[in-house]
Amino acid sequence: MYTLLAGSPPFWHRKQMLMLRMIMNGDYQFGSPEWDDRSDTVKDLISRFLVVDPQQRYTAGEALAHPFFQQYDVEEVRHFSPFRKFKVICLTVLASVRIYYQYRMVKSVTRELLVRDPYALKPVRKLIDACAFRTYRHWVKKGEAQNRAALFENTCKAILLTLATEEGLF
Repeated sequence: MYTLLAGSPPFWHRKQMLMLRMIMNGDYQFGSPEWDDRSDTVKDLISRFLVVDPQQRYTAGEALAHPFFQQYDVEEVRHFSPFRKFKVICLTVLASVRIYYQYRMVKSVTRELLVRDPYALKPVRKLIDACAFRTYRHWVKKGEAQNRAALFENTCKAILLTLATEEGLF
């Protein structure tokens, strides 16, 4: 709840040992500017959650009886779904990260690049491999010994196998 409201965890330090000590001691702060506009009731609720002693820590029932949750109308709460809101936030972050990385990895595609080295572009490489698989019904070898001319041969695997058996290679 602290992280959702502030956007950062309650216990954080660059050094992992110091952060572990903060967790063990229950040392946290409601720092500025994240907590300036938050109410005292939500701060009280969070401080009752972040208690080191499990016997003194609030349970779920005690938390629901806290004044923070009592100040809302039941009809308002029914329409609010924290899970749905959290899911939308996660999907938004994932989409923005994906868009950012796609934007950074964009190369300008020219006809000369496609003619010179079609395998340099991942979408074109996938298209060529998919066409080769459909044509030959097997994957063309990749790597150092790959024969790219094999992608453009007009003989299917079945025909090659029948030719090989006729010549006694198998």
